[in-house]
Amino acid sequence: MCTVLLLTVQMSLFTSCNDDLAADSYYTFTGEMMSDFLKNREDFSLFKRIVERAGEMDFLSSRGSRTFYPAVNSGVESFLKERGYASVEDLPVELCDTLVKACLVDNSIKYTYNFSETEQINNELDLPLIIVTNGDTVDANGMTLSVINRRSAIINELKNDSVDNGVVHPVDRVLIPNTSLGSSLLDDNHDEFTIYYEALSRTGLLDSLIHYRDDSYEIWKENYPEFKTGIHSGGVFNENDQGYEYHAKRPDHRYQGFTLLIVPDEVLYEKYSDRFNANMTLDQKVDALYDLAVEKYKDNAAANIFGLNEVDPDDSEGRTYKEKYWNKESLTSRYNPLNMFLSYHILDRLFASTAKLINCWGTNTAYANPTEWISTLLDYSTIKLERVYATVDKQVEHPAGYYINHSTATEYNSYDRVRGAYLTQPDAENFSLNVSYFYLDDVVAYDQTMRNNVMNTRVRVDFYTLWPELTSNDIRLCGNPTQAYGSHDNDENGGENGGFNYYIPPGYMKNCTFSENTIFFVQRPKVPWWNWGGDEINILGTSYDVTFPLPDVPPGTYELRLGYPGMLDRGIAQVYVDGIPQGIPIDMRYRADDSRVGGLYNGTTGFRNSEESSSGIYTSEQLEENARTMKNNGYYSGPKSIFTGNDGTDAPRYSPNSCTIMYNNAYTFRRKICNVEVKPHTDHKIRIRSVFTQGNRGCFILDYMELVPISICGAGGIGEDLY
Repeated sequence: MCTVLLLTVQMSLFTSCNDDLAADSYYTFTGEMMSDFLKNREDFSLFKRIVERAGEMDFLSSRGSRTFYPAVNSGVESFLKERGYASVEDLPVELCDTLVKACLVDNSIKYTYNFSETEQINNELDLPLIIVTNGDTVDANGMTLSVINRRSAIINELKNDSVDNGVVHPVDRVLIPNTSLGSSLLDDNHDEFTIYYEALSRTGLLDSLIHYRDDSYEIWKENYPEFKTGIHSGGVFNENDQGYEYHAKRPDHRYQGFTLLIVPDEVLYEKYSDRFNANMTLDQKVDALYDLAVEKYKDNAAANIFGLNEVDPDDSEGRTYKEKYWNKESLTSRYNPLNMFLSYHILDRLFASTAKLINCWGTNTAYANPTEWISTLLDYSTIKLERVYATVDKQVEHPAGYYINHSTATEYNSYDRVRGAYLTQPDAENFSLNVSYFYLDDVVAYDQTMRNNVMNTRVRVDFYTLWPELTSNDIRLCGNPTQAYGSHDNDENGGENGGFNYYIPPGYMKNCTFSENTIFFVQRPKVPWWNWGGDEINILGTSYDVTFPLPDVPPGTYELRLGYPGMLDRGIAQVYVDGIPQGIPIDMRYRADDSRVGGLYNGTTGFRNSEESSSGIYTSEQLEENARTMKNNGYYSGPKSIFTGNDGTDAPRYSPNSCTIMYNNAYTFRRKICNVEVKPHTDHKIRIRSVFTQGNRGCFILDYMELVPISICGAGGIGEDLY
């Protein structure tokens, strides 16, 4: 559906621009500062007064690199009318300050011709601005509009006005920050999902969405410096290289958040017409949802995974959790089927938009779909987030759309495709300080289909997704991933779009413990880097020691692997699983063409296969035999579906001229750690302990891990592809 917005603004001072013009035709350099922009244009007189009353005019006069979204006079007048103020002079000073900071992004200059379909960046209030430019909303001239937070549209005739300290994008309505918390977002917007809303309320899950900021961190963070300097990682290819040096920032706050995946009433009526209809009472509808939950989790394997068959030690009658809580009077118990069902629909982190739902950088969509495996509020479960492309799944209904628990037909699942649920954003504002929600066109569950089909694959997990805090605090995917390493990585101002490198203090992440002399260094994404998605975590320190949980996968035996870029400045560490050392320590200082690995490569990054490129030097048969040699040595080449570098800066895109496939890179490969028997209702732990460092230079790389069912990669298994 296409929406047309009629923008009423005074145009006497401006020249119309066409979206099809070249980028450098969008604006005219004026030599002004942002403060001058407001002063010199009558149609911004009201917003200028808001800035003056906030005391921010001097800031807008100062040097810098900013993006500014001020409202035209008609937008300010509408805001005053909405809020019941007679004039700008009646606005509280605190509100003026909030309104200015809500529309200002510091340390970032972003022109609209560089916007992706969904852009997410934080304003000066540290709140997200979600900018959607998807063609669904157009102006009176039929030109595509960029809409911010589903409220304010950037005015096409006025956008991309360059000033000396940034760029100005005038908007038609005042940007108002959403400062609501917890369930209030759902309280105000649940007309389309009354069944899920009522069920969330009755299970008590609605009231549990209260956690936002850890106030204790505001105190104990002062035990750690705001920045650590002199951190060294990477860039050492020979003994003469000095490598890269970084400043690392301490996280400003410790936020928590939740993302709800909600199925609207109309979808339930249509998909499950045998269970739901509009004429039922609300009690009957919730009962029907309860019965659907029972259907999803009634099998014995689920009972073992979630501990339902264990005896409740507090029950005087000696009943199991299932016997005690599987009834419609025990909805608040986490063992109750409806509670379990809804908990699986809640992710344990805040995704304010689809912009950072999945890290799409570095995945070649000709061969694989960008995918993340994320934990939920249902213990011992995992959900699959996937952007599905027609090049990979020809049956996909919404190419490049976001799906939950989708599976392409492959040999791994006996070619039994699973459609999954298609994800969309509601028309209403869908995020607050700590809660967001999206719509699904079907229910999802950690049921037999998910466990036995969707997850019967090579589960490749980006380490950044293991810890919810990295997402909820905008550490994951911060900044501009196409901005290469530079001086901004070695100062306290950071890179573009808030692109900081971080160090994590001990105790900041709930599911990760490490010693005080461990440096847990989290790099901002840089797509030229030789890792998946451009980002990596470095473990440094003279004697680092880190423990974290294995991702939740269905019970069974898996091969556990680490994928990483080897380099001379790396360290050596012993890996433990559940307290047991696994093999000899991992030495990350050598490449895949080292004799200990046995890989056949074409220099450092040249094409290996002569049947895929004229510059290749080996046949497919030779490389197949070499893969067996590497596997016997405990190694695998990097995946063929992952590349480093990028074609352009606007969106993830592969080009053989500007990108390197990990499979061809002698530095990027995978190491088998061990076979792991995953038991039901059991937490499994990984520990990494240093056995050799080079002072603070011997880092251990956490890029990605793989959990591969033995039925696929083991002796007599199905066999594994190269992607």
